[in-house]
Amino acid sequence: HVPSLPRTMGDAAALKAELKELTRRKEDIESQISGVMEALTSSGMGGLREPLIDAEGFPRADVDVHGTRTLRHKHAVLNTDHKELMALIEKKMHALFALPATPPGPVQPPVDERRGGAEQVTKAAGAGRSPGAAPSGSAWAVLDEVAPGGPAEQSGLGVGDSVIRFGHVDSTVPEPMAKVAALVAEAEASGSAVTVVVARRGGDELSVDLRPRRWDGRGLLGCHLSPL
Repeated sequence: HVPSLPRTMGDAAALKAELKELTRRKEDIESQISGVMEALTSSGMGGLREPLIDAEGFPRADVDVHGTRTLRHKHAVLNTDHKELMALIEKKMHALFALPATPPGPVQPPVDERRGGAEQVTKAAGAGRSPGAAPSGSAWAVLDEVAPGGPAEQSGLGVGDSVIRFGHVDSTVPEPMAKVAALVAEAEASGSAVTVVVARRGGDELSVDLRPRRWDGRGLLGCHLSPL
């Protein structure tokens, strides 16, 4: 029988390495897309969607038609690659979160010490709003599961909390779930905490320091996020 500890640790290490490489590839593709868009919008080019024929049906003489079509095709291919890569990153993230916990290691510091005293309900911010006023920022995910005794619960998060910000990820960030996956993997590897801001059902906002880690349950957070 193969001990579960080496297998679990090996699986986690392999997934983290894959996520790191996938994130590098994603950033490379995003850089290429940016370069293609810069070229398409330069002088003598037809942009991404400008017509390349004139009113009489002939190729426009003021743009490089062939060059524009070539760059548009490259842009479409890169966009497809980017979408597939983001889906793969999200899949790997869920696989990492779903790994069973490893056997107990070094004794964890007390809960209050792990929080670093950063947990606070932002009553001051709420006091400045009228009752029922919307919280600052837009929620883009909700915690639909929070495991008892897990990192999320110990940080003060609960079922029904709506996520406004998870580290640097907010509602303006494309593919936020994939970004959260990479962020959690990095934080767990470095032993650092991630600041999470949520809106509660009563309208208050809660800001906590959530430290992704191995515990005696599943995943690194002890919770499940669902996009809104």
